[in-house]
Amino acid sequence: MANLEDWIIEQGLRGADVGSLLSGFTERLVAEGLPLVRVYLALPTVNPTIRVYTHVWTRSAGLMVEGVSHERNARAFDRSPFNHMMQTEQTRCYWLIDDPAAPQFDVFDDVRRQGGTDYLARLFSFENESAPDLRGIGLSFSSDRPDGFRPEEVERIDSLLPLLGLAAYRMTLFDLTVAMLDTYVGLSAGRRVLSGEIRRGFGTTITAALLFADLRGFTSLADTAGMDLIARLDQHLEAMADPVAEQGGEVLKFMGDGILAAFPITDERSREQACAAAIRAARTALERNVAVNALHAGEPPLSLDVALHCGDVFYGNIGAAGRLDFTVIGPAVNEVSRMEALCNSLDCSVIVSESVASASPVALRSLGRHRLRGIAAERELFTLDPVSVWTA
Repeated sequence: MANLEDWIIEQGLRGADVGSLLSGFTERLVAEGLPLVRVYLALPTVNPTIRVYTHVWTRSAGLMVEGVSHERNARAFDRSPFNHMMQTEQTRCYWLIDDPAAPQFDVFDDVRRQGGTDYLARLFSFENESAPDLRGIGLSFSSDRPDGFRPEEVERIDSLLPLLGLAAYRMTLFDLTVAMLDTYVGLSAGRRVLSGEIRRGFGTTITAALLFADLRGFTSLADTAGMDLIARLDQHLEAMADPVAEQGGEVLKFMGDGILAAFPITDERSREQACAAAIRAARTALERNVAVNALHAGEPPLSLDVALHCGDVFYGNIGAAGRLDFTVIGPAVNEVSRMEALCNSLDCSVIVSESVASASPVALRSLGRHRLRGIAAERELFTLDPVSVWTA
């Protein structure tokens, strides 16, 4: 087996990224004497924001990788060689781009700018019923030879593409797994699952500052509003979740119109730092929630209530044998949810427990001692001072 074939297999087994795979593959073909000036690889993906990843190698600039959103330039594909091939049920095409008989595509202008003279296009179908949106892979190759690729060069490329496609597919499936875990489970929890923490009941006890946030009035609004309310809810949830990530925390769960988030205390982040991060995230979330309400001025506003508490929680796999959730449970979680339920009766948007108040970097005002449902002893609760900053 030739060295390049061995190299592709090694990359596929090692799990290198697709960009490194393409650039290494191309540079080795150039070293063999192929006059490549541009190589393109497109991979559809299953991602909430990205429709396809494009990888473009050019002799002048090297590799560029770009994620194309679902909304951006949707008609560009309609004018591409790959759409033409799909519409005409072809998987192998080759054109000299200045041939008057060749169809003209927008991408040919890019090829000309790189000094290219031809366009060799190939489509490979993955045909995986369990991941139908991963339809396949599109590749193109362009040379700068006036009469284009020689037959033996096309044959060499074609002999390697099944291996290249298989390696890219393997990498894409792994990237898809990571992305889906990050999106639906969370960054920290996703990495724990991938590292093997998958058995039911398996986990660890951590100390963390907890943030519990919930929209006031959403349930009654949902009873009368239509499906447009889902788009608005996403905006409110984003207003809550983004500040958590910005402050180094993690959203553990979306619960209807609210979130549960944690700021773990570690060797790198002290209790004071975790509590301060939770307070900053709460303040920013409240400010952004006001901004979301302003976007819907003709609709009832939705106030945001936030509770902050600090304590020990169990962080791990919980659930049924065939359906697990990687989350936190424990008395501290129960307590922070009970605190949030008091926001309405205490007429404030933020309630802070004594465990967070003792580490707060900003002034707090005591709300007195209160009994929380299901908790025997009364708790002294606090809110941020001045309250007016938080109740817009």
